[in-house]
Amino acid sequence: MDTKSSPFPTWVEIDLNAVAHNTRAVLKIAGTPLMAVVKSNAYGFGAPQIARTALYAGADQLAVARFSEARVLREAGITAPVLVFGMVTPPEVDEAIAQGVTLTLHSFETAELFAQRAHTAGKQVRVHLKVDTGFGRLGVLPEEVIDLARACHALGGITVEGIYSHLAMADEAPDHLVTRQQIERFSGVLDSLQAAGLRPRWAHLGNSAAAFGLPAARFDMVRVGTALLGMKPFYFQPFPAELQRVISWKAQVASCRQLPAGWGVSYGHEYVTAGSEWIATLPVGYGDGFRRLPGNQVLIDGQRAPVVGRVCNDMCMVWLPHAVPAGTEVVLIGRQGSEEITTDELIDRWHTSQADIVSSINPRVPRVYSSMERSG
Repeated sequence: MDTKSSPFPTWVEIDLNAVAHNTRAVLKIAGTPLMAVVKSNAYGFGAPQIARTALYAGADQLAVARFSEARVLREAGITAPVLVFGMVTPPEVDEAIAQGVTLTLHSFETAELFAQRAHTAGKQVRVHLKVDTGFGRLGVLPEEVIDLARACHALGGITVEGIYSHLAMADEAPDHLVTRQQIERFSGVLDSLQAAGLRPRWAHLGNSAAAFGLPAARFDMVRVGTALLGMKPFYFQPFPAELQRVISWKAQVASCRQLPAGWGVSYGHEYVTAGSEWIATLPVGYGDGFRRLPGNQVLIDGQRAPVVGRVCNDMCMVWLPHAVPAGTEVVLIGRQGSEEITTDELIDRWHTSQADIVSSINPRVPRVYSSMERSG
């Protein structure tokens, strides 16, 4: 979308063809079934749209963080298996049972709650057991898993479909000691369950990093979100050739004015013009998710342009070497001509993760989707 056809001052473009490509790439590399993670509204990309695309491209299951997110998928007509990672309230358990949503069973207390609600409904509740192999968040310890699985069987009303854990350091380096320890602990748990005749169908530990660089962590299925959305799996490695970028964040110039020497720009006058300078105002600010940090740049006319002065809630100002018309396209994330600003670059500038960068783009910034090419 160019600014001549855009009805928005700022917007995010999402390439669904790239999402489909990335889904197929992950399936090919991992060689296992795929659970597409679409939590936090698919990291701000739009959960129903990303879920449909991933499923069309070959994903088998979906995962979200909260039950409210699973409800959104069901209301959108998506019937594929959905796993909820986080805690659920008793009313949400009832709704999950009715909607066929799979829940995480992470303690003996949740087993008792799930069984009680299932018996009341006269139906089974589908669960994946959560084991804490070294993250310190949710889950029973490895030595407690057998007792938890047996408790589920004894309580009744609970169908254990899977078991999983979460890697703490996989995106740091493929051979990190903590990652190896977690894989060993998870493998030991599965061996114990197998020996007791209690191993469920699905065992999953691997995330985006594991799908690309940790074959030992793939088990029965990989659990991937950010890689499907065109974000690199490892912080300190180049962007994989197998993946395509998905997101572009754009805006249009609101105004471009020539300010005199000594003119202060934005709050606090942290930037003062040294001479007569062209300053463009953009309709994007920290209220949209454009961080209020030094060193920000954007692309205008295929060239990098520095943000000057403090980023405001709804606007920011950019220094330009010459005038540009109002409505000129600006790229905050993405490519323009031969230049590109990627989320990889912003990791260092904003001191955060790629997932945080894209998830923080405010919902008031419209998402514009490419139409997916359905071939084959």
